[in-house]
Amino acid sequence: MCGIFGVINTNDKPVNRELLITSRDTMYHRGPDDAGVYFNSNGNVGLGHRRLSIIDLTPSGHQPMTSEDGRYTIVFNGEIYNYQAIKNEKLKNKNFRSGSDTEVLLNLFILEREKCLTSLRGMFAFAIWDEVEQTLFAARDRFGIKPFYYYFRNGEFIFASELKAIKQYKPSLSTSNISLDLFLRTGSIPSPFTLYNETFSLYPGSYMYLRRDGSLEKKQWWKFSDLVIGRERKKYDRNAREEIHEALIDSIKAHCVADVEVGAFLSGGMDSTAIVALMREISHEKIKTISVTFDEKELDESKFSQLASDTFNTNHYEYRFTEDELITDLDNIFESMDQPTIDGVNTYFVSKAAKDLGLKVVMSGLGGDELFGGYPSFKTLPRISKLKKIPYSKKLLKLASEFIPKLQHPKFKQFLKYYEKPWAEYSMVRGLYTEEELIKLAWNLSEEDKKKYTPVFEELISHSYDERILEQLTGVEKASYLESLNYMGNQLLRDSDVYSMQHSLELRVPFVDHELYSKVLPYLNDKKAFSAQKYLLSDAVKTIPEEISNRKKMGFTFPFDYWMKKGKLLNALEERANGNPFLQSNGYKELKKDYLAGKIHWSRIWAILVLKMN
Repeated sequence: MCGIFGVINTNDKPVNRELLITSRDTMYHRGPDDAGVYFNSNGNVGLGHRRLSIIDLTPSGHQPMTSEDGRYTIVFNGEIYNYQAIKNEKLKNKNFRSGSDTEVLLNLFILEREKCLTSLRGMFAFAIWDEVEQTLFAARDRFGIKPFYYYFRNGEFIFASELKAIKQYKPSLSTSNISLDLFLRTGSIPSPFTLYNETFSLYPGSYMYLRRDGSLEKKQWWKFSDLVIGRERKKYDRNAREEIHEALIDSIKAHCVADVEVGAFLSGGMDSTAIVALMREISHEKIKTISVTFDEKELDESKFSQLASDTFNTNHYEYRFTEDELITDLDNIFESMDQPTIDGVNTYFVSKAAKDLGLKVVMSGLGGDELFGGYPSFKTLPRISKLKKIPYSKKLLKLASEFIPKLQHPKFKQFLKYYEKPWAEYSMVRGLYTEEELIKLAWNLSEEDKKKYTPVFEELISHSYDERILEQLTGVEKASYLESLNYMGNQLLRDSDVYSMQHSLELRVPFVDHELYSKVLPYLNDKKAFSAQKYLLSDAVKTIPEEISNRKKMGFTFPFDYWMKKGKLLNALEERANGNPFLQSNGYKELKKDYLAGKIHWSRIWAILVLKMN
């Protein structure tokens, strides 16, 4: 796990060497163990790397890594879990200078070019410079677990693991109002957009070639829809249970590959408990587990995390988290955020605790809800989809909205506006602010500018959630598809990466594995899948204590709402809020009044305060 940075000037201008190193080192936290640079003979290409040593801890794993003939140089962020199998099956005649997955990846690319991507199991973002062809190849993993940001203007191409590194090299980057609008609509900035007008995020499952003539070719080599379209929908039985159990064990074994100790987050929920149960199943060694506890008993899960720890005999560490600590760390939290989000602060603190415990790698249960149907959306979306099939349903709902106050909410109005779209119900369930609300709150712009944003939102949603694919999916398949692409892909994975790496911690997500997804998704349509909370998971992992598998879903939640309403945290946030020209000056006052009156969720006011920090 590392931080990568690079500058390729197709206009043949020399790379600013000193600035490249400074920009690379803005990501020191991503790789405190080692650092390196590469400059080609013409001086128009520079690659930088910060290393967090996980596989092959020796200097042999140093990056940038160049092939023996000097032609290819790679910078790589991530882990290839099946690198040993690739080495033995496809590269058995090759002499290796290291025991790293980086060298395996480099040689596999030399052998197969972009076709190598289909063989990789893991999380990755990497770039390979070909000095002979004068081309750059870059790629990102299937789900977008690892980030890849880039800038390309006037023959200058810059890429990095974090936007702040590009900002260091190009201080003139300008904030994108379109991205701020998308953030307020969805709670995150969806790929390919970023905080800045001039930078972009390489879409998950995509690769690109930067040619010597300055052309940029991009292609999506894997799509989430590959997992569901054309696959058989299966009936769940005893054999299915064994199939899912074996797939879970296989994923856990793959994600445990490391030359350092691997710990686990343990909240006491079903997902994290299942991860620890499976880790125990494949190993007799004690596992270090970490949970965060609070004085606020209604959100404190220590009873359940301790039960899980006792059940699986782990070395368990409880991190007592307080409002004062959150306030003390606010500046660092917003600095490490990199671009606006309404989530992830919980990951920041549990990662901080893991680092204090001496861990460099942890397992997380992220993705369990998207894969096993843990969100309310898995029940809500199919119901709404059935409702939409009733003749004249839109007219009936529109009529009902005139008499029922709850149906006069802006979210419901937006749902009716996009009623024919197959993603309309998801936008209502997961959306943060609607166009109607943004006009009052955030669009402090000209009428001409305002007209730009809704079409961008509509086009992005239609492209991201391919309408042709959505129409082929059942209700639960649609829920998994949308939650995996949007909430998990754009928010949870990005936030988990940036906040764990802020503490030099590699966070691994065994549930976010394409091979595991391919085994589980065919059974989501079976009635048994929702006969109990995440039935497919609890049935496959029989050792989960019943007190945990039967408990009501809670989520990994911090007491932000409680602390903000007490006033101290809210005051600390407001003191740091410098304002944002995108927001109307009086909009926040009305919003705060509604929040304190209990009319809106805390995430809505948090989102506005996040923007005021930027």
